[in-house]
Amino acid sequence: MAASPTPSFAIVPRAAVAAVSTANTNRDGTGTIVDIITGVAAGTKITSIALQATGDPADSIVTIFLHNGTSYFLYDEVDLGNPAAASTTVSGNRVTRSYSDLVLPSASWKLAAAITVALTAGVINVFAFGADLT
Repeated sequence: MAASPTPSFAIVPRAAVAAVSTANTNRDGTGTIVDIITGVAAGTKITSIALQATGDPADSIVTIFLHNGTSYFLYDEVDLGNPAAASTTVSGNRVTRSYSDLVLPSASWKLAAAITVALTAGVINVFAFGADLT
C-alpha cells in the first residue's frame, strides 16, 4: 500500500511590498514589472493583495503577474478608477483583493505587479500577505 501524502500547511507568515509607478500597458509579461514576493521551496500561499496609493493614482489599472522562473503571466487586474489625490484632508485610495487559490509553488516562482498609467503623483504600494507552506 502506498504511503499517504503529507499535507502542507501555511505556517510561516509572510508580508512583502513593492512600489509601482512607471506606466506599462503590456499584459504579455513585458515592460516594467516589479517583483513583490518570491516563494520558498515548499511553496507560498498568498491570501490577499492590498494596493495603497501615496498620491494621485490617476485613472489606472494595476496588473498582477505570476513569474514561473522564466516568464511573467497575467494573473489579475485591479481597476483603480479615478480617485481623488491623497492629501492632508483626503485619504489615499486603498483596494484589497482576497485569494483562495494563489500559490507560488516553489522558490522559482514570484508575484509581481505593474501599473498601466504613470501616476500623477506618488506611487502605488502593492502589499502581498500570506504564509509559507511546510
